[in-house]
Amino acid sequence: MFDKLVAMLFEIGIDTSHVTAQTTFRQLEMDSLSLTELAVIAAEEVGASADGMTLDTTLDEAARQLAHAAQPQQA
Repeated sequence: MFDKLVAMLFEIGIDTSHVTAQTTFRQLEMDSLSLTELAVIAAEEVGASADGMTLDTTLDEAARQLAHAAQPQQA
């Protein structure tokens, strides 16, 4: 999911050439609008909600959250 997240960031125009798992959205110079745009793309592409992500969330944390949210929920 990390690679998918980086691809989504690239898709919205974020420079991903030097990202690591510990990079935060703030370090990528994102703002709340670009984080919202990322959340919409994540919902469309992987069917996962990005609820709870902040500018201080690391990419590793975000990827794990998206992967968990994308898993089918059992009844």
